[in-house]
Amino acid sequence: MPIRIRGPDPSSFLIEMVYSIQGRGGGYRLLNESILPPITFTESEAIAIFFASQSLRYFGALPFGDQAKSALDKFYHNLPSDAREQINRLQNKVAIWSTHRSMSVSCLIVLLEAIMKKSAVTIGYNSGKNVLNTREIQPIGLYSDRGYWYCPAYCFTRQAYRLFRADRIMTVSMNDNVSYPEDVDSKTVFNWDVDKLEGQEKTLFCAYLTQKGKRKLEENGRSKDFIESLDDGGGVIRMHIPANKLEFYTDMI
Repeated sequence: MPIRIRGPDPSSFLIEMVYSIQGRGGGYRLLNESILPPITFTESEAIAIFFASQSLRYFGALPFGDQAKSALDKFYHNLPSDAREQINRLQNKVAIWSTHRSMSVSCLIVLLEAIMKKSAVTIGYNSGKNVLNTREIQPIGLYSDRGYWYCPAYCFTRQAYRLFRADRIMTVSMNDNVSYPEDVDSKTVFNWDVDKLEGQEKTLFCAYLTQKGKRKLEENGRSKDFIESLDDGGGVIRMHIPANKLEFYTDMI
């Protein structure tokens, strides 16, 4: 059963789990689990953690399955009553929105498992032309942008790094028959395409933005750092892009 113990600060607390042992030498013992040690939170920290975790509820799918909701429920129900009261008052007053996109949760779970276990996967990928291509890939990571989940990966089929939109992955299964390249594992979601872009011819992409256009582009994590605000509320975007991607960026604008 859970018990709450006040920490050294009167406004802080920690959560432990205890269990009982019957018979001679019995009594109460702390649950000997290596999952999580006791952690001390102030009530303000607990409220911040709750709402940060609750923001995940607005995603159409999560790679954590139901565990995120389960963990949040446990966290909430083991808070002191005064902290729960503050959260209850804020429940319909604070929200962190995310664009809702429907997709397969099981697909995200398998991709996340492959990343954790350093395993390749075989996917059936819809390239957008209603053609299902079979690929063997090594997932590098997962990130979300405007509600969509993306998986940068090394594609053994194409022998190159590729970015896959997870909602277009129709089937996915672990593949232990493909050797795991350590240089791929050293990549992250922040630098997976750096080497690929460095060798390409670049061109300067520049466009003036209306107020609405500026707001929409600022939602794109890769573009916002290149936007300069103007006095009329609009902006201008200047960035060096691969010359062969000019059509892509033009369509985006």
